[in-house]
Amino acid sequence: MIFDKNGKVYSKMEFSSEDEIENIVIKNFKLLFGDYSILLDKSLINTSSGKGTIPDGIIIDFQENKWYILEVERGIHGTWEHIAPQISKQITAMENMDTKARIADNCVNKINKNTSFKDLLNEIEIEEINIHGAINKIMKSPPIVALPIDYVPNDLKDWTKSLKVEVIVWLIEKYVDINGNVLFSIPDKEIKTEELNNGDNEIKISGDLLSQVINKGLLTIGQELYFEYGPKGKSKTKFTGIVQKNGIEVDGEVSSASVSSLRCIQKVNPSRTTSNGWVVWKTKDGKLINELYKKLIEQ
Repeated sequence: MIFDKNGKVYSKMEFSSEDEIENIVIKNFKLLFGDYSILLDKSLINTSSGKGTIPDGIIIDFQENKWYILEVERGIHGTWEHIAPQISKQITAMENMDTKARIADNCVNKINKNTSFKDLLNEIEIEEINIHGAINKIMKSPPIVALPIDYVPNDLKDWTKSLKVEVIVWLIEKYVDINGNVLFSIPDKEIKTEELNNGDNEIKISGDLLSQVINKGLLTIGQELYFEYGPKGKSKTKFTGIVQKNGIEVDGEVSSASVSSLRCIQKVNPSRTTSNGWVVWKTKDGKLINELYKKLIEQ
């Protein structure tokens, strides 16, 4: 169970259906993938193999140059009975060049109708004329399977070992109070339930990743981090944060790397709703904290 600031108790409840989880994830996908990502829902995805190979969505992340097969599941369906065959078919379907081309075209069409998203892409120096090329370049790399799920079956990890692609699992939870008020728990972008990579370098990370970077001495308490932000064509504002045990301190408040960077960005652009602090905050010598995390993985 969890408590709100007024002491109201919320107890964990099962989702009523897969559709309920899917609606929550689709509505809040930028909390998981960031503001510079676009979602192509299943109504806009066509594959040569038919309906059974269509995922719940395709995500293109322009900031991190990654693309995702989004498949929302319930753990009760079982790994080998449902999840594994379903996603395996989707991965195979996404290897088809015609399917990729249709996805790219549909993404461009969706972006062309979204002026505010085109303005966001301008912030990371992707002009309208280059959007199609950027998507094609991103989709040359293997997709990542993004798997939001209400609980993780024990054999899910065993299944990922048979895959050629990376799988990221996010635990989505539902809580209800005595009056029927509902809260949903979605992981922070930087706190993944599990990263399940295949091969000899398999890793399993859970919990606060920033604390792990600090514990390994790659960041120190009290160290200053920096970044600059400003809409394209306008002067940039420089922000400073201080590394603390439980996050990054800005203006006397400590929060996660992503929340702290978002608070800074919203001072300049209130319309921004997410920020991936791991690819924003830099050390004095220009190292992103995401680069420090990768160094941790290598160790």
